[in-house]
Amino acid sequence: MFLKRLEVVGFKSFADRIGIDFVPGVTAVVGPNGSGKSNVTDAIRWVLGEQSAKSLRGSKMEDVIFAGSASRKPLNFAEVTLILNNEDEEVGVPYTEISVTRRVYRSGESEYLLNNQHCRLKDITDLFMDSGIGKEAFSIISQGRVDEILNSRPDERRTIFEEAAGILKYKLRKKKAEQKLAETDDNLNRVLDILHELDSRLEPLKIQSSVAKDYLHMSEELKESEISLIIHDLKKHEDELIVVKEEHDNLEKQEQQQSLEITKLESKVDELREKMNQIDSLIDVAQEQLVEASAEVERWEGRKALMQEKRSNAEKQLNQLQLALKEAKEEEAALANSEEENKQQYEIKKKEIQKLKAEIKQLDMTINSSVTEIEQQIEEAKNLYIDLLNEEAATKNELKHIEQQLAQHEETEERMNDRSEEMLKKLQDVTKKKSELALQLEHIRAQLKDLIEQHDLLQRQLKITSSSFDEKQQMLYQAYQHHQQLKSRKEALEELQSDFSGFYQGVKEILLARESGELKGIEGAVAELLKVEGKYSKAIETALGAATQHIVTTTEQDAQKAIGWLKAKRAGRATFLPKSVMKSRKLLASQIGQAINHPDFIRFAYELVDFDEQHRGIVEYLLGNVLVASSLEGASQIARLCGYKYRVVTLDGDIVNAGGSLTGGSTKQQNSLFTKRAELEQLTANLSHIENSILQAEKAVRKEKEDLTNLRNQVETLKLQSEELRKKEMELQTKFVELELEEKNLQSTVSLTSSEKFSA
Repeated sequence: MFLKRLEVVGFKSFADRIGIDFVPGVTAVVGPNGSGKSNVTDAIRWVLGEQSAKSLRGSKMEDVIFAGSASRKPLNFAEVTLILNNEDEEVGVPYTEISVTRRVYRSGESEYLLNNQHCRLKDITDLFMDSGIGKEAFSIISQGRVDEILNSRPDERRTIFEEAAGILKYKLRKKKAEQKLAETDDNLNRVLDILHELDSRLEPLKIQSSVAKDYLHMSEELKESEISLIIHDLKKHEDELIVVKEEHDNLEKQEQQQSLEITKLESKVDELREKMNQIDSLIDVAQEQLVEASAEVERWEGRKALMQEKRSNAEKQLNQLQLALKEAKEEEAALANSEEENKQQYEIKKKEIQKLKAEIKQLDMTINSSVTEIEQQIEEAKNLYIDLLNEEAATKNELKHIEQQLAQHEETEERMNDRSEEMLKKLQDVTKKKSELALQLEHIRAQLKDLIEQHDLLQRQLKITSSSFDEKQQMLYQAYQHHQQLKSRKEALEELQSDFSGFYQGVKEILLARESGELKGIEGAVAELLKVEGKYSKAIETALGAATQHIVTTTEQDAQKAIGWLKAKRAGRATFLPKSVMKSRKLLASQIGQAINHPDFIRFAYELVDFDEQHRGIVEYLLGNVLVASSLEGASQIARLCGYKYRVVTLDGDIVNAGGSLTGGSTKQQNSLFTKRAELEQLTANLSHIENSILQAEKAVRKEKEDLTNLRNQVETLKLQSEELRKKEMELQTKFVELELEEKNLQSTVSLTSSEKFSA
């Protein structure tokens, strides 16, 4: 066997179809870097079944399709064909030439062809196993693979040697054969169990045979007695039926009256519930208003205390200003008194001057006196006049000085009054600004306090929401994991169900032939046609025994054809139940007498399974004469009441056989066909429920995430607003301190001005 030809189209850089012929000897592919040499080996590995895109130097399998260039459009598929010469029949197929083709499309679809016939990847893998050219073999050694071989572990190197030696195929066959042997052992164990069960039935069947013979002998005698008894019972039952009908009518009337009363009561209950909900909502609103009112009272209490403090400070400042005003008025009164005294002195001096003028006038009248006297008088008068003039001048000077002092004092007083008024005005302005700043500071601090409370509240909400979000997200991840586990288990069970795992070989072959359409009239195995509630599954499975794998057919001819098919295929054995032949073995309540009233009696076995009505005959044939009890002790008592004529099965799987023998104990725990089917149905329901829960949880998580984002944005906004308010508070606090200093300076200036005015 040798490689003959390689044909490639659309694979990586090979946009056009190319063909490489490999003649006997050595064929070398040469070229510069980037010319596509490695793509040739990649194409060979790919067509032999390589599934790793990474090994082919790509990220996904679609990367092997020609992606186009500046001058070429991309292709929609890639195809590689490998042609081998098999004249020496190295590969075990009856062909002298083998062609293997692999295609992949951009849609993700792929296909394999063997000699232009569609096949599976497994067929190609099995074909080249132990031939030395498999995808895992070292017939293709690229860069780095030599080191990988040399540095591999002994068990990995052994695999290489087994592949090269050609024994890997036989090891795999050995493994499959061992698996089949294990299945065969299981089947043999089942056969032994069946034989053991049949052996245990032989003795009861002998007893039943003798009882049946006695029964046939005595049945004729009993028949006449039963006919007469039936006639008597019919008459009696007719009378009882009339009484029961009357009671039934009365009970129906009572039921209608009670249903009307129940309807009225339910409407009243609904009204009361609605009122309770309204009262609860009102209570919630009142509680919220109470909380808000309490918070508002606390804020107003704080404001009241602040206003009282401000009021006391204002009263102190008012008292200080009134005291300073009183002192200024006293100083003003003292200055007024001083001014009055100066005016009085001025009037006195003025009167003295007038007196002197009168004396001068009198002296003028004495001029007619004697000359000497007159001269003497004149001289004296002159001297007196001069003295008076000097005194008048001194008085005028003193008066002028007093007037200058008075004007200066008035000017000083006026200036001091102006300055005092200016200082007081400035002090009032500063005090007013200080009060305004204090109000602004109070307002800002109240806003800051509210923002801090809101920030703390939002922080707590954020913490709670974040914790809730993390918890719900974790629960959602756990739900994803649980969903994936259930989905994997469901897929595994569906795969087992599609492969008919757990069925005997012959049964499995028949069911597969039914699926392929090769056999007609096969309606299915008994286990497929019945549905059993979980708590009854063990009892029903025990009652059916090996019959769970009996195959139901439409007619007896269908069963005969299926048996002939099994013989022709040598595919095993199976038991068939034709619907047209099987007869019901259903027991009536009258046949088991008082056993039906036993507290441990549950029901007849056929009543505990769900089935299609067309299969009723089969179900009643298999389970019609089987009773189900809750415990082994109760089953023994029920069998005794029935005269040990019928089989009684317990919920734990113990059996009281007809004739009185007991079968029970523990069995190896394994999933039965009913259990697997019930588990699959339960998994389907659970998956649907979990998917709905996941959708709701995802919506809740998204909403929680949005709320969390909104809360974080709100917290960040409040933080920025708080920082701005703190900055504004610091600025106002600085201005407030400056105004306080200015106020103190003005108060000192006003006090100093008042003292200067008082000293003046």
